[in-house]
Amino acid sequence: MIVQFFVAFNNRDSKDYSDSELMGLAVETAHTEFQGQRQNWGGGRSKQSDMPAPSGGNGSLHDLLTSGGMEERVDQLLEELFPTYPVSQEKVELPIFMDDFNQFELLEQIGQGAFSRVFKAVDKKLGNRLVVLKSGKMIEQEPAIVGRLNHKHIMPIYSSWQDRTGITTICMPYLGRYTLKDKMVELRRRVSPSRLERRHNTVFPVNWRQHQDFPNLLTILHEICGALAYAHEQEVLHLDLKPSNVLIGFCGHALLLDFNLAGDFLIHKSPTGGTLSYMSPEHLRRCVLQEPVELDVRSDIYSFGVLMFEMFYGFRPFDSAGPAMRAPFQAKIMLQRQTRVSRVFSAIVPGISRRLRKIIEHCLQPDPSDRYPTASELLLDLSRVDRRLRSKL
Repeated sequence: MIVQFFVAFNNRDSKDYSDSELMGLAVETAHTEFQGQRQNWGGGRSKQSDMPAPSGGNGSLHDLLTSGGMEERVDQLLEELFPTYPVSQEKVELPIFMDDFNQFELLEQIGQGAFSRVFKAVDKKLGNRLVVLKSGKMIEQEPAIVGRLNHKHIMPIYSSWQDRTGITTICMPYLGRYTLKDKMVELRRRVSPSRLERRHNTVFPVNWRQHQDFPNLLTILHEICGALAYAHEQEVLHLDLKPSNVLIGFCGHALLLDFNLAGDFLIHKSPTGGTLSYMSPEHLRRCVLQEPVELDVRSDIYSFGVLMFEMFYGFRPFDSAGPAMRAPFQAKIMLQRQTRVSRVFSAIVPGISRRLRKIIEHCLQPDPSDRYPTASELLLDLSRVDRRLRSKL
């Protein structure tokens, strides 16, 4: 039956089916399968033996159709064939912390990382407002870090607590789920290179000077850099800066997320990790190769340069070698690639001004002493590019 249902499901038309329509499809498929099997059994058996014996506790087709258990069987089939299909709310595994209080009503899980799960919820005690609940272990330092950061482009925290099992929960405002990563994917889908651009091996052929999103992207970069500069003034390093950690809120402005891996020099929290493709060389040496290297604000500036490069060129400049290879080997390969920074700018990107390219290249220097010394100086150069662009509009 599973095979028949899979065939029928894949042969359906492109429209979305409701649960009741999927139920009807399953019943029709089951009936077709039953008729085919009945013909193969032959006519020598009695009427009572026409039904196959129950298998696996699911009962015969007749039992399913008459006992009211078809809906449960369809849900089971959908789970086996399509593990991500939302068959029913009751089967969603709730986090342990929900046993301790009834203030929140969970709506859905909207994210999951190495250390935590993120849920969209309703705060029933405060006007039924939408909130985000981030729950997990090894995130207990994040509220202490973000709690003292008061900046309009850093996601604020409403409250946090730890339950009896050691799971920390952070409550934040719900401002959507559209990130800078989603924005980049959307840009790639809308771009189709022309024949002329293909001859020049253009990877991400966007004429940024004429692109309607260019001013908005510069604004987003300006806001992220401002948030970084503020965090650095508070002795906090983000150390996991990447597109998926930048939320584009309902108002279109950027908010910096996820300070779980941050280094905080006021509470003596050392950096613990990051994302390989966005790590600076010294970050790779310290957190992956375990070398005694000190990190400072220039590591965040390097990651910001990777983010800018990916935004305008369409790919990361120094990608990791792949998950099949162990992290120390990936780090060593990336360290070699990072020394060849001038090569990654060989792709032709129409509309990238020389000033903007120099800013990105300045951030991506392998030696920290060759980068911007502070995010404030980087922000100043970005502001100049933004003003020149808007003066020409």
